[in-house]
Amino acid sequence: MTNLYIRWGGLLIVTTVLIVLTYHHYRDNLASLVPQEVRKEAPTGEIRVLGMVQGGTLKTRDAGEATFTLLGKSATLPVHYQGPPPDNLRELKILILIGTWNAATQVFEARDIGIVPNYGFIAGAYLLGLLPLALFLFAMTRRVNFLYEEIKASKLYEEE
Repeated sequence: MTNLYIRWGGLLIVTTVLIVLTYHHYRDNLASLVPQEVRKEAPTGEIRVLGMVQGGTLKTRDAGEATFTLLGKSATLPVHYQGPPPDNLRELKILILIGTWNAATQVFEARDIGIVPNYGFIAGAYLLGLLPLALFLFAMTRRVNFLYEEIKASKLYEEE
């Protein structure tokens, strides 16, 4: 019975490490700033910005070039997009822009556009699928151990 708890303890430790690594990956690579934070912090390097394209500000030049204003809760951010032709760039659409903040010109220079993923839904779907599987495996392990103890307790079992 001790091996059962050691195995499940190991599984719990591995799961905890996986959760911590996932959180760090999210924070470093997937977390997005809002326009207020970009203006306030003036980050350097490549960042992700989440906001809504303000109505009436979208102006496209070439197939892969556009200018618009990204709207946050309390601030706006002028954006110059230059990259692959965007399929999902429309007014009043919530987007994630990947690019750099140019503090000299106060313009966000975007190179890629992404959609807003619903991480709660994704995590819920994984848990909904993995939790019953884990409970099933736990129950089967206990059942096998119980049957092994029953066979061992009977006089029919003899060690080799």
